[in-house]
Amino acid sequence: MADNNPARTEPQPARSLPSEGEITGWAEGADLPTLAHLFDQLDTKRFDALVMQIRKEELLPQHWQVISNREIAADPSFEDLGEVKRLRSGYSDDEVALRRLVALEIAWRELGGKQPSLWTVADVFVALRRLIDHETKVNFHDLLSAVRDVWAGLTLPHGRTQVDNLAAVLSFVRQKTKK
Repeated sequence: MADNNPARTEPQPARSLPSEGEITGWAEGADLPTLAHLFDQLDTKRFDALVMQIRKEELLPQHWQVISNREIAADPSFEDLGEVKRLRSGYSDDEVALRRLVALEIAWRELGGKQPSLWTVADVFVALRRLIDHETKVNFHDLLSAVRDVWAGLTLPHGRTQVDNLAAVLSFVRQKTKK
């Protein structure tokens, strides 16, 4: 007898999640589209629970919180930022450049126009939470890769430290994410 109960849903197909080694390779500059799967099915409640676990492991500062101010200072121009110009010229594929810069600009707006080269991993997670909360369509792989590329292009140690911290957080998220 067929079960026609609409309350029952078909199980979701298993997502292909990145391995620890793939996340390490991504941190070094590899392309990893499955990285988006770590965040693409999260709602705000599950994202907040995940961040609490990340904070408990001290991978994000204990004082991390979502900042409500999203006002962009008067007359900023995303396109005029030095890191945006470097990214645009650094990508050999124009389509990849466009996708990543669009994703970065959306996050930049969510962070009130804070310069991406000054972001920390905590800032990235604030942006991710806002994007999830507002159900903003953005490719998380493109966003995270653009942030990684901004940090990788910095000459100060801040960039390398943030890339390493982000990779550690993503590895932790991978461990906590079900297929």
